[in-house]
Amino acid sequence: MSHCDCQLNHPGYTSISATPVDADEPKTEETSIVDVKSVLDIEQAAPQQLPKEPYTAYSPSRQLFIVLIATLVGFFAPVCGAVYLPSLILFQDIFHASSKVINATVSVYTAVFAVTPLFGAAASDYGGRKGVYLVTLFIFLVANTLLAAIPPTVGGLFVLRIFQALGASVVTSVGAGTVADITEPAKRASRMGIFLLGPNLGPVLGPLIGGQFSTPGLWRWIFGFLSLACFPVYLIVVFFLPETLRSLVGNGSQFANSSRWLVKPHLRQKRIVPEGAYPKPPRLTPKRLLDLLTFVPNLIVSVGSGLQFSGLYCIYISFPRVWQEQYGWSGSETGYAYLVPAVFLLLSSLLVGRLSDMTYRRFKARHDGQAPPPEKRIDMQIWGYLLGAAGKAMFGWFVVKAFHPVAALVASAVAAVGTGLVMVTSTAYQTECQPGATASLVALAGLLRNLGSAISAAIIDDLLRRMGIGWFFTGLALLDAVWTGGIVYIRLRGHVYRKST
Repeated sequence: MSHCDCQLNHPGYTSISATPVDADEPKTEETSIVDVKSVLDIEQAAPQQLPKEPYTAYSPSRQLFIVLIATLVGFFAPVCGAVYLPSLILFQDIFHASSKVINATVSVYTAVFAVTPLFGAAASDYGGRKGVYLVTLFIFLVANTLLAAIPPTVGGLFVLRIFQALGASVVTSVGAGTVADITEPAKRASRMGIFLLGPNLGPVLGPLIGGQFSTPGLWRWIFGFLSLACFPVYLIVVFFLPETLRSLVGNGSQFANSSRWLVKPHLRQKRIVPEGAYPKPPRLTPKRLLDLLTFVPNLIVSVGSGLQFSGLYCIYISFPRVWQEQYGWSGSETGYAYLVPAVFLLLSSLLVGRLSDMTYRRFKARHDGQAPPPEKRIDMQIWGYLLGAAGKAMFGWFVVKAFHPVAALVASAVAAVGTGLVMVTSTAYQTECQPGATASLVALAGLLRNLGSAISAAIIDDLLRRMGIGWFFTGLALLDAVWTGGIVYIRLRGHVYRKST
């Protein structure tokens, strides 16, 4: 044909190129002839679909590096709250205040710690993750530096404890959003297991660290230690953590294509992907918060996670009473006892995450690449609740019967394994159930968890006196056992609630 140059037999060609026809040239019959066989050959040679864009453009090693940064940042809030506890009696003398006033500083910290992550989550879902990191960590750094340097006053302690909580707690929920931004669902549980090491281990390692400075000559180093530990992490965030909010930067290809991991510091990242290319998280209004809280699967999973953590926290609170008063241990020996549940919480968080992701991948392999429903993530939670219940009940009665200390430590380890299993799978489930509100959901779960811990700390002394340690922890175990019914309900009916949203 004179006006069509078709190279049909070359495997690299998938289209027809036609030479232009002069508008003034008279049309001939030949120009209207179409070779149907050639067109069919070209259509068969054309690719059926474009390659799918990867969920994240970052290499596995850089993904892990970003997750570790978020884990380090999330470590400060629980450590800051717990590092303070061994010095409560000492601070009564340092600040010339009653025990009630000093305990009030703990309550203030806990209240701020519970509420502020909700606002940080909303800010990070709208303006980006990194800006929230930079502002809040700077507040935390300054507050600890001032507490370590200025003369001790009760008013200053209250104010700076508020800023401590504000600076440290916000980034906990933001960190979960960062992990979800760069991690595909098939690997999300194991990455969440790493991230949750900070919130899980902080309450245990905090007293161990704080106890080393609980003397009249070293108490300022409680806050000096936090300041010195925060500063290098802050520099890592400034120069190595890229913005990850997907509605702003997509899958991170602009940052991932660079051979260097250094990033140019920005307080706020401009949008570099087309508007609407990636879904924007909904704003966290009071109505939105109420919707998240009253969404039945979120409510059951979040409250259950809070019950598990609060029960383990009760074991932590009872440790000084048990080991020092009943077994005659010293303060430093009691501090080392916290390492037992800490190690098993660490191992369970890591192993459960990997096992959950392995189950996820097996499901996809058996169902032609179809992702499993989010409810599949919580299959293991029933075992977590049963382990938590067994550990709490055993701990209480082993102490009552004055068994060897190893028995009570093993019981605390069993309770820690159950807590780790529940928290990791709960976080993974929530990020997949409502992926557009990851940070807000984690903040909401943190709110319930911290409120539960605060209530536990406030009532445990009275309940232990009235019920005894054996029946007190048996009651907590029964709560865990009852809550398995809610988990079974979500497993069977969770898909109905998701479809209704």
